[in-house]
Amino acid sequence: MKYFIRTINCLLLIAIILLLVTEPDYSIQKIDTEIDIKKINSLKLNIVEEKNNESAKIEEEKKEVEDTNHSNEKEQESEIEQRSKEEQENETIKEEREEKTDVLDRMIGTMSGYGSDCSGCRGMTASGYDIKHTIYYEDKTYGKIRILSGDKTLKFGSIIRIKNSKLGEFIGIVLDRGGSVGLGKSHLFDLLFSSEQEASSYEVSYDVTFEILRYGY
Repeated sequence: MKYFIRTINCLLLIAIILLLVTEPDYSIQKIDTEIDIKKINSLKLNIVEEKNNESAKIEEEKKEVEDTNHSNEKEQESEIEQRSKEEQENETIKEEREEKTDVLDRMIGTMSGYGSDCSGCRGMTASGYDIKHTIYYEDKTYGKIRILSGDKTLKFGSIIRIKNSKLGEFIGIVLDRGGSVGLGKSHLFDLLFSSEQEASSYEVSYDVTFEILRYGY
């Protein structure tokens, strides 16, 4: 009996030792679990940061688009204002030109040329204007214009618009007289040139339209 009890005790002791030896290492599992939780939390943080970065990028792009649109709107408004201003200025210029170009009378005929060094010319027009160094006259209303010779039916200072000439369209002022110019004469007007040689190369313009814009000064 004693031997049996001793045997049982030995078996129990061996069983206890085996249990102690084979007990699972819960501490290692706990560490692994904590590491996995940290990885998950880190992954969540990365996802949140990426979302925040994407949101910030989207907001920045929206702001750039809004700024671009705002800038484009300002440019369009500026262009519209500039166009409006230019249209107003053009309208004003047009009105001024219309005021300056009221045609009082119209004639069609020929126009010849003469130089300030012509035979019998003294470098002065019949009106007393010095033409030794210029073929232009500065008018207060029409600006810098060419000098013409016309007959006595047109007072000195009369403004003539010439069309369809060899020099194209331009404005002249009657400041001189000529024996061969005027109604019923060889030519309706003579145009002043800097020399007789230049006038000869110009020759005569036919079927020229002369529009009288002003009588006298």
